[in-house]
Amino acid sequence: MIAPIQDGHPADLRPLREIACGAFEKGGALAGAPMGDFEYEARPQQVEMAGAVADALESNRHLVVEAGTGVGKSLAYLVPLILHAKRANKRVMVSTHTISLQEQLVGKDLPLLKERLGVPFRAVLVKGRMNYLCLRRLARARSHQRELFGEGLAEDLERIRAWADATEDGSVQEMRRPPSSEAWGAVCAEHGNCLGTKCPLRKRCFLQRARAQMHDADLLVANHHLLFSDLAMRLEGAGFLPDVAAVVMDEAHTVEDTASDHLGIRLSPHAFEHWLRRLFTPDTGKGLLGYLRAGPAAQTATRLWDAVSDLFHEVPRAAGFSARDSQKTVPGPLAVQTEVPGLIHELSGRLGTLIEELEDQDEESRAELRHLRGTGIALDKMLEAFLGQELPDHVYWIEREGKRRQPVLHSAPIEVASVLGGALFGQIPSVILTSATLAVGGRMEYFRDRLGAGEACEMLCLGSPFDHARQMRLHVATNAPDPKDKEAFAEAVAKGVLRWALKTKGRAFALFTSDELLKRTAATLRAPLEKEGLTLLAQGGDMGRRSMLETFRRNAGFVLFGLDSFWMGVDVRGDALSNVILTRLPFAVPDHPVVAARLKRIKEKGGDPFKEYSLPEAVLKFRQGFGRLIRSQTDEGIVVVLDSRILTKWYGRVFLRSLPECPVEPFEL
Repeated sequence: MIAPIQDGHPADLRPLREIACGAFEKGGALAGAPMGDFEYEARPQQVEMAGAVADALESNRHLVVEAGTGVGKSLAYLVPLILHAKRANKRVMVSTHTISLQEQLVGKDLPLLKERLGVPFRAVLVKGRMNYLCLRRLARARSHQRELFGEGLAEDLERIRAWADATEDGSVQEMRRPPSSEAWGAVCAEHGNCLGTKCPLRKRCFLQRARAQMHDADLLVANHHLLFSDLAMRLEGAGFLPDVAAVVMDEAHTVEDTASDHLGIRLSPHAFEHWLRRLFTPDTGKGLLGYLRAGPAAQTATRLWDAVSDLFHEVPRAAGFSARDSQKTVPGPLAVQTEVPGLIHELSGRLGTLIEELEDQDEESRAELRHLRGTGIALDKMLEAFLGQELPDHVYWIEREGKRRQPVLHSAPIEVASVLGGALFGQIPSVILTSATLAVGGRMEYFRDRLGAGEACEMLCLGSPFDHARQMRLHVATNAPDPKDKEAFAEAVAKGVLRWALKTKGRAFALFTSDELLKRTAATLRAPLEKEGLTLLAQGGDMGRRSMLETFRRNAGFVLFGLDSFWMGVDVRGDALSNVILTRLPFAVPDHPVVAARLKRIKEKGGDPFKEYSLPEAVLKFRQGFGRLIRSQTDEGIVVVLDSRILTKWYGRVFLRSLPECPVEPFEL
């Protein structure tokens, strides 16, 4: 029998599992590969995961894999995924939550596999449309900036022009110093704002080049935000990403919340103002309608400015949302008297007329008008859906955001399972979800069912190869006050954080669930820590998250106080981090509208909201925080828990059972 030809060579007809697992074994493709300071060594958990991924891909099944820290899960899914793409001649995707993991895949793992795997493949980092510079819009913005924009954009536009002459990629991430959002919004590629084959600069188009690379690729590397933005667009009949035969979603513990964010409504005063500013600003006469001398349309836009201002005063009033409230659920449709929908409809008609009048005269202005008209229609659709609560099975709320504490209108699906079950798991033949923390008490049905992956979805739970019993100790306070007693608990937390931060001479993370408690503890401990030669870095201050991490990594004697974003996705290896202090069991705030709606839904179905939602969510987040400590085989240190409920309440056992085996040492505060 003559074997079929693949890429000029006879195809390997062995099962995908056998080929993929062989790459990890002694004498395989990865044998002896440099991995930092060491050569690659096969890990049983990694080989088992690679085999499970291969089976799922080959049989078009979905799979959930918990792979503990140190398993090497990225290589475990990349090897079979690439082999499957080449064998089936189909495009596949990896999606991550964090930029740091994307950078690891693109900068380290994929180059290693290109060198060692023996299979040529094309991998492309995928970015959203608006990340790319449009050279035509840049030229237009520079030529007409006096008519189109207010003061302050000239410097940014000149920096963008100078960069445009040198960049190969054309994406904003390549700029050393990013421009203002207004400047980039004036020059980026936009949906509906493209001349296509009529564009004089189409041969140099960065977006078209990127799209061509996407369609030619075997493997796309994306992020969850882009994936779910595209999924939401597909539900409306549009889309940006090409179809794929399989997707691996790493950092999958974030999938439910990310999907929820992108499948609902977010409508802010800023969104309306940004749209109207591009059309017409009454105070200055700037904007596209001023440039076109479109008087009637400019008059309608002027009236809309006032109507939008009135709208964002009237909606909170109708909902009983006071100036002191941070957020409030809107339980039913709002009867709000507003001119906004009617004026958007009027403006849309005027813009449509302008588009027709400018045919064969000013194609660039027509493209801008088409995009802005589409934006207005989308804003109107979201407003109608919010006021009338037209999206089924959604929770609706108002929340104050930003320095101006503007009221922002939100909705989100109460459960994403029904949507993802059809739009994700029902459309892509094989979806593989993986993270270091997906199981609660060793079981993953909770995670599988929350996402709607279906009972046919395979599940695999792999432990970490690290020796936690040797590398770490878990210290638990036995006498901390109940967190409901805020004053007493805050004093105990400050006392505990100081004691254990001094014990390890800094090199400590203190992870909080409350901004209020973090700030109070920081104010109490900054001077005592400084007295002992230690420096406090507290989230929410002048220093950004990335700068805080880099400072902490490079210097000894630092104590870092962090909130939600430090509980997960943070990797500090070696002696820099030797102590992780978990100030409180991370139960979600039950009065957040989405959480409250999910708890209510479980109760309506006759379930126990605490056991079926609050507890498993807290356990997963607790495991994430715990996992910040041991990131390599040589890491050592301690985890300190200042919440005694882990010992005194029945549910404390669920937290402890979800941790790897390690010595537990109680202490008194």
